[in-house]
Amino acid sequence: MRVLLAVLLLFSLQTPAQGFNIKGFTETVFIVSDIQKARQFYIDYAGWEVRSSAPVDPNLKQLWQLPEKVKITQVLLANKGEQRGYVRLIEIANVPQKVIRANTQSWDVGGIFDVNVRVADMVKKRQALQSAGWRGTSDPVSFTFGPYEVTEWITTGFDGISFAMIERIKPTLTGWPNVKHMSRVFNSTQVVNDIDTSLAFYRDVLGFQVYLEHKGASKEAGPNVLGLPYNLTTEIPRSVYILHPQKINEGSVELLQFHGAQGKNVSELASPPNLGIVTLRFPVDNLSALSKHLQQNNVKIVSRATLDLPPYEQVDMLAIRTPDLTWIEFYQERTKK
Repeated sequence: MRVLLAVLLLFSLQTPAQGFNIKGFTETVFIVSDIQKARQFYIDYAGWEVRSSAPVDPNLKQLWQLPEKVKITQVLLANKGEQRGYVRLIEIANVPQKVIRANTQSWDVGGIFDVNVRVADMVKKRQALQSAGWRGTSDPVSFTFGPYEVTEWITTGFDGISFAMIERIKPTLTGWPNVKHMSRVFNSTQVVNDIDTSLAFYRDVLGFQVYLEHKGASKEAGPNVLGLPYNLTTEIPRSVYILHPQKINEGSVELLQFHGAQGKNVSELASPPNLGIVTLRFPVDNLSALSKHLQQNNVKIVSRATLDLPPYEQVDMLAIRTPDLTWIEFYQERTKK
């Protein structure tokens, strides 16, 4: 009987989701301690522009389970010329907050580790960010994968927010005409406790497809973008999956586990109102069907709300937590009457 139940459960988890379609995330939400400082920093150093400074819908307090006394302000930032890959800055006053990924190493589990952007000139961008007090897990590292040669640098600044900045060396990058300083956000990484559990959640429950898979340690000891000790890069394997509902690298989720490097776990902090990269927002065409599907797969819906959310007008939204307690949100735009 137990074997039969296990088989039925496995079948149900591997059955493609029905009745709804999720797309890659359209925006990342940063909760920051000083919204004016953050706003000006990203304008000056990322080259982004303000798309909206609209007042925050009070229903966000319901979605984020915040007390009525809090005061919330927001700014929506975008890479010039882009209609996706937004960053929404949120400041919340009158509530205790902690930094989600404060004083963490790359292998520490919990929260959203980083967001990925392309840059036009790594040398200049690194110099500029370092002058502003941002630091890296390592120096920029150049490497090849498949036909591509790239340089990557992971850097962290205020509020524990990290960027993985990537410059394409060869072949020439095409299809990204608006990369002047930092591009739109196109991918985001979560360091997880158990890669198989997290993979099953995104692939088998949410219906995401695997865009990229890599397992193993470095072939040679030495510099690496994740900041591992040089002599351990060949001894600590990493599992990496990039997943997306339509199997593209645009609004995609990257899962990363270190095998043999164990640190702290900050998963309990990975939700509003704490500071840092707090959530990814995914559009869905049938939120009701998604909600039903999640409940059938024993995924708890933490909260729901309807709110005005420029640039999408009014949306219905729900929030859940991943197996590592990372807070993610799904929204459906309401049809205009």
